[in-house]
Order: sequence, then C-alpha cells, then structure tokens
Amino acid sequence: MLYTRNKRQLNVKLDGDFNLNAVRRISELLSDKDELYVDLSHSRFVNSNAIVFLNNLMQNHKKVRLKNPPKIFFECLHILGLHEVWNLKEIVEP
Repeated sequence: MLYTRNKRQLNVKLDGDFNLNAVRRISELLSDKDELYVDLSHSRFVNSNAIVFLNNLMQNHKKVRLKNPPKIFFECLHILGLHEVWNLKEIVEP
C-alpha cells in the first residue's frame, strides 16, 4: 500500500484487494483527516468489511472517493441496497 497525507486528505493506492487488512491500515492512517481517496486499480475484490468501513466514514461526514473499483464492488452495493443510498457519481471515478 502506498499512501500520502496532507492536512485534510489521505490518498491510498492499494496494491491488492480492499479487505479487512487494508481497512485496518487505512483506519490507522486516516485518524483526523476529513477526506479519503482510494485507488483500487490493482484490486480484484472489495469485501464487506471495506464497504461497511466506507459507509461508516460517509455517515460520519467524511468525503470518500474511489478510483477504478472492481466490478464486484458495484455488485455488492446493489445486493446491499447501497447503490440507492450512495451518490456514486461523486464517489467513483474511472
């Protein structure tokens, strides 16, 4: 995992899947930041731990942006009904 931090934002580029280990590491790094940007270009999978983590961040008024999430991410959101709750146009970038 590569990351950079500035005053308000944590930028993360995952070199693997977005799973519990990644969630734990990002949680440690995020601390008092208001924004999270995650590049998922190398992720094949996003599990439920990651989705719950992102949902909790957004409910706590943190800005979340995701770059190039895998197809399974959208399928999970649809199954959970979050595709109707999350503003994917603001969150996801290709």
